[in-house]
Amino acid sequence: MSDADVRSIESLDELRQAVDRLGERLLRQGHQVRAVVGRAEQHFARDYPVYWQSQLRRAEQRLSEARDRLSRKQSTAGSGSSAPATDERKEVARWKARKNLCRERIERARTVAVEMEQNCEKMKGPVADLIELAEVSLPNASVRLATLIARLQAYQNNLPPT
Repeated sequence: MSDADVRSIESLDELRQAVDRLGERLLRQGHQVRAVVGRAEQHFARDYPVYWQSQLRRAEQRLSEARDRLSRKQSTAGSGSSAPATDERKEVARWKARKNLCRERIERARTVAVEMEQNCEKMKGPVADLIELAEVSLPNASVRLATLIARLQAYQNNLPPT
């Protein structure tokens, strides 16, 4: 420590306190990022596909109901006359399109879920490193600084007055 130029022990203590605060903030941010990654993974692996599965069931049910209404409309008209069932046909077409859209989204959800799982896995390593830094490395550095500060204070107290 012969070339060290420490002018103030208090400044070292302020540094130690700043390291402690940094550790606390990094730990909090690390846990928040980990939670966001977990929620994103859950959303794309479970929530998104479940939503489109429920929409598919709904579309299938409504398509069946629309076909029933179209069938009833056509049967009440009789064989000789053609009653316009334009609205019913449009509704059947609309629910068929919705059913196809739901199937496409379910397929897309599988692809997106795999991509998101891969991306989330890539994030988990750096987040774990950040949390380890906050839980282990920074507290160790703070303890080392506290030890150095205590030694410097002891040395300073043992100096003869000038």
